[in-house]
Amino acid sequence: MDKHFEILFLDEAFEFLSGLERKHYEKILYNIRKSQVELNPELFKKLSDDI
Repeated sequence: MDKHFEILFLDEAFEFLSGLERKHYEKILYNIRKSQVELNPELFKKLSDDI
């Protein structure tokens, strides 16, 4: 499957994720990976600025 974009995590992102419960960490990574291959506006509905 073709990816719409590549993901590069900053050290701060890894630090943030490592502070979360495993369940939450896994859900965030799942949704990020899902957004790479599937255009789903629901995943991005709360974003209003550049990321």
